[in-house]
Amino acid sequence: MKRKTKVKSMDTYKTIRKRRSIRRFRDKEVPEELLEKCVDAGRLSPSGANLQPLKFITVTEKLEKTFECTNWAGYLEWEPTLNEMPRAYIVILKEKEKGHDLDAGIAAQSICLTARNQGVGSCILGALDFESLNDVLEVPEDHEIKLMVALGYPKKEPEVVEKSKDLEYYFEDDVLKVPKKSLEEVWIKR
Repeated sequence: MKRKTKVKSMDTYKTIRKRRSIRRFRDKEVPEELLEKCVDAGRLSPSGANLQPLKFITVTEKLEKTFECTNWAGYLEWEPTLNEMPRAYIVILKEKEKGHDLDAGIAAQSICLTARNQGVGSCILGALDFESLNDVLEVPEDHEIKLMVALGYPKKEPEVVEKSKDLEYYFEDDVLKVPKKSLEEVWIKR
């Protein structure tokens, strides 16, 4: 008689519901093994025409210089302090003249969900000083930075709130509140 092996299932939907953009991080190092797992998740992500034009740079050494090239939370007149900055970054590069820009977004989401499943927060950054980052990170000339994922252990977890009059996120009692449209507002049934 064969024994049935119980398989632990992943609930991607639960992970997506919990995953928010983290803007304040604790002073705790992100393990190398997790960075490797995140890069592998990005590598394994779907790619338009399977061209696989992406490469990834992990940053754990040049944190302050990298942090200086970022812009945070456009709706807020606030920036994280050096004590609250991410403790790692994964920079998503794309070969110039090859592939689709959307591949970077797909890979970024895979990286974020992988990190979240390990208790690490993330924030996808596109508002960057690209020229300075190219110099700081010595980006190969045949590649361009598309996105960067900031990683670290959350100082506080943001909370989803029902949309009020607008969609701007805000701090309340030192907790980031993230308004979301209701399911009824976005679901068009045919």
